[in-house]
Amino acid sequence: MQANNIIVKIENLSKKYLIYHQKHAVYSTLVDILAKKAKRWIQKLLFFRPSTYSPSDYEELWSLQNINVEIERGDRVGIIGRNGAGKSTLLKIISRITQPTTGRIEIQGRVSSLLEVCTGFHPELTGRENIFLNGAILGMRYTEIKRKFDEIVAFSQVEKFLDTPIKQYSGGMYTRLGFAIAAHLDPDLLIMDEVLAVGDIQFQEKCLKKLNELSGEGKTVLFVSHDIGSILSLCNKGLFLEKGLLKEYGPVDVCINAYMRSLNLDSPEWQGNEGDEHIRFYRASLVSPQADQQFYYQNEKVRLDLEYEILKPSADLVLGVGVWNQRNQLLASSHTSDSLAHCDALMQKGKRKASFFIDSILFHEGEYSVKLDCLLHNKKKIITDEITIKFLVYSEKKQTRYSHAQQKNGIFLGNNWELNE
Repeated sequence: MQANNIIVKIENLSKKYLIYHQKHAVYSTLVDILAKKAKRWIQKLLFFRPSTYSPSDYEELWSLQNINVEIERGDRVGIIGRNGAGKSTLLKIISRITQPTTGRIEIQGRVSSLLEVCTGFHPELTGRENIFLNGAILGMRYTEIKRKFDEIVAFSQVEKFLDTPIKQYSGGMYTRLGFAIAAHLDPDLLIMDEVLAVGDIQFQEKCLKKLNELSGEGKTVLFVSHDIGSILSLCNKGLFLEKGLLKEYGPVDVCINAYMRSLNLDSPEWQGNEGDEHIRFYRASLVSPQADQQFYYQNEKVRLDLEYEILKPSADLVLGVGVWNQRNQLLASSHTSDSLAHCDALMQKGKRKASFFIDSILFHEGEYSVKLDCLLHNKKKIITDEITIKFLVYSEKKQTRYSHAQQKNGIFLGNNWELNE
């Protein structure tokens, strides 16, 4: 890694806040109150100025502790973590809005940050006036703003409201205008904190396309979001914070895996003893093509492995698997009764293993559940919801244009279009 390729260098960075606690005198007696007043009066007479707060009045909260990171030019870094992990604090320090308690940051180049939707806007000024005001706050010269004015307006789509005070703008208009100014500043480093969550889906896709363009020009993007799909599609690196500590920094999928493991999501494995006198199930697990991966890309196959025992063979025994969405709706299923060869395998007594492959390209992004199904045909259900395992599907790369299909949860028919010119 060349030193001149580093745009942000963070060394031993820590940030401490003091959380003050107001003492309530609900149970104080009149004698206690008079004693405190007398003490303050005597201290004033003696020209003694006591400290406003004693150590018992506050506690220390370390929002960040000993962060060491080097970010290269052209990197798109997704910053992830739970609420309170220190993500926004880190961005504010990099943006020089907040000073660190200890440590230092070196930044090469121009920085543009969009941490809040209304940052740098004056509600009484018009959209036109706020473009020049906000651009100046972000470091743009008047001639530069004037040269890029038409691009900013076209991107934000507020042409009809340019001469309207922005206090009359909707939240979406605020977002579009703020992002358009920040993105057209021609920054070396663009910093964003969840601002895309305010806009609609179509605008989010437009922003992601613009961010990819900036990255292609060698610009660096720091991006905080709870949308794992957006981070996977936009970012090549991840930075995972937990309680102010840096847990992982590196390839984005490695960081996402570490983050998901920290959430204590449902295990991709079931172990137990379920069934009846015909069949008993002992283990079911989803196996990823990549070791220790907590999610699946749409181009990967999900493998379900089963361990069971045939106690009483029967020609009516049927083993099945179903995929369900988050609304508990059955999307697809398969049963051994679909093939005579598979039925014959259930006629052999003893312990057995089986695998079933689910092509995740068939599904849109989202959370799904695999449920095992077992029955005696036309007689009784043996297993219904007892064995359920959840799995997440993400697209490897989102398209740069808005797609209705990306917003649906269910079966994906693919892109087998024939368009005649």
